[in-house]
Amino acid sequence: MLTKSVHSLRNSIALVLALAMLAPGCAVYRRYEDSKPENVRKTEAMLSDAGFTTIKLDTDDKVGLVEDLPAHELYSYKTQSGPVYWYYDPDVCHCVYEGHKPEYDRYQLALQHEGDAAQYAAQSEDQEIAQLNALNGGFFPPPLFWIGGVVPIAHYGGGGGGHWGGHGGFGHGGGGGHGGGHR
Repeated sequence: MLTKSVHSLRNSIALVLALAMLAPGCAVYRRYEDSKPENVRKTEAMLSDAGFTTIKLDTDDKVGLVEDLPAHELYSYKTQSGPVYWYYDPDVCHCVYEGHKPEYDRYQLALQHEGDAAQYAAQSEDQEIAQLNALNGGFFPPPLFWIGGVVPIAHYGGGGGGHWGGHGGFGHGGGGGHGGGHR
């Protein structure tokens, strides 16, 4: 009995340690993703749409004030009039976005809408694929190969050749084929 509880305790400790090691890795990866230029531009567009003010860092004095700030994450500080939210971008726009509670709430709402739209699109895509699979016997997207390795493509070129261009290749005429060849 004692060895069973010691074994269980070891497993629990190992699990806690594994989770503790994964958490910083996830945060590092998230910061990496957040700092990609396309993600920075998207975030900045959403902040701007929400009403955040852009403060350009166009002088050495301004740059010196913010160069030690963490970048590409939304932070806040408290004031007497309420929290002030800011986002520092030293790479793409060389600016700081600043907003108050109403702007922050609009930004959070935009993030929620974006997540909801992505979830809806994923669910809709799954449903559409399921419906298309039901229509064509489970092959969606349709297979690009057929028996013999030739994809049946309708013949639109001139010059005889039956259904798929006969022996002359696709769209190059030729004889044979199924019906409509040279006679």
